[in-house]
Amino acid sequence: MKIEKYASFAIFCLILTACQNQEVAKLQSDIELPAQFEYANTANKVTNIRQWWQNWQDPQLTALIEQGLQHNLDIKLAQARLAETQAYADYRQADQGINIGASGSTGAGVSDVNLDRVNPDRKQISDIYGGINLSWELDFFGKKQSEADKATSLALAQQEQIYAAQMLITGEIANNYFRIIATDKQNNNLTQQLTALQALKRYIQGRFNAGQATAYELNEIDGQISAIQAKQSTLSAQADEFQRNIAILIGKAPQAFRLQKNRNALIKIPNTPSGTQPSSLLDHRPGLRAAKQQVQAQVANLAGKQADLYPRFDITFQGQGGYLKLDQDLGNISSLAGLASLGVQLPIFTNGRIAANIEAAQASLKAALIQYDKTLLTALAEVDSAYQQQYALNNQNHLLQKYYRQANKQAIDSEKLFKYGDKTLDVALRAKITAYSTQEKLIQSQLSQAQNLIRLYKSIGGGW
Repeated sequence: MKIEKYASFAIFCLILTACQNQEVAKLQSDIELPAQFEYANTANKVTNIRQWWQNWQDPQLTALIEQGLQHNLDIKLAQARLAETQAYADYRQADQGINIGASGSTGAGVSDVNLDRVNPDRKQISDIYGGINLSWELDFFGKKQSEADKATSLALAQQEQIYAAQMLITGEIANNYFRIIATDKQNNNLTQQLTALQALKRYIQGRFNAGQATAYELNEIDGQISAIQAKQSTLSAQADEFQRNIAILIGKAPQAFRLQKNRNALIKIPNTPSGTQPSSLLDHRPGLRAAKQQVQAQVANLAGKQADLYPRFDITFQGQGGYLKLDQDLGNISSLAGLASLGVQLPIFTNGRIAANIEAAQASLKAALIQYDKTLLTALAEVDSAYQQQYALNNQNHLLQKYYRQANKQAIDSEKLFKYGDKTLDVALRAKITAYSTQEKLIQSQLSQAQNLIRLYKSIGGGW
């Protein structure tokens, strides 16, 4: 008879389950990875992109970035959020297990009855009770496992945010570091330009006093001097701002932070990394890895919502015991009791709630896949753009160096010719000013070259 009841119960659950309809979402990325990048050199293997700053062989830069990786507050904030998501993932894993609880109570009482007709009677009563509760939801259709998988994927996505923060911080430290160096070099260059212009002004002033020059020429030189002074007036403040930025990035108070200026850091820019393949971005870019985990989280979320269509089974057990002490001839009373049960819940009519939740989960999964595709396309474009720009800057820097050498030689030659009386002083000074102006452009080109190389390293997933 019992077997027939259990069989009928199981058949009833299966029939109700079969009546539930669900639509399985079949979504996948439509982006096909190219075989190679257009502008990346694939001849050699990529070397040391994780710690790309060591390629500059600058001990101060290396020390600053290592401090930033240890003490930066954005990284610590991401780590704290990771600890939160990991704890929630642990909670979801633990929620799949058995819950065991215990309860107990004790008490005592005194009764004193005096009815004037009967001798007063005082009685003492004491009791103690205890029990144990056990419950376990049987996850036949993966509801709890899906919730645990979702929490785990979200924790892994948060882990990628730490890597992304590290990549961002290393790039920002190096960027501000090179801007300090470039600003200092520009300041010295402008000082040299200003000195030459003032010497040229004195020469023209003498010619003007002798009636050999016009006021127009004097005003022209005054305008150039004012332009140099205006450009130079904010350089010190800019350098100090970049220095404060580095202090914040490495977790130090900016007021007492000072850097040693290394003017040689921009002279030799490391070689452009080679051997990068589009497929390597899937493993090296934290943003892509995080987007992938978000997709996995939404897959698990959809599975959990679909599991709501199926029965949910649970096992419970309750055991209790008690002891009652009576202050009379009846003696003491004790008892033990236990109850075990198997329960099932199956949604029959929810007014469309489950279907709406499934549709929302499917839309979230589709959005996550679209976001992944967008992140992938952006990453592919960023790599080729950074490579193309780097090769263009390398060429520009090479041409500017050639131009600077020519202008500098012209300045040296004109000064010699002036000493021998073949050229006037203004020709020598103007040649020197041209050389200084060319050097200023070269400094800016070197800074752009270094900044874009940092951008390139970030685009291929270096720095974490």
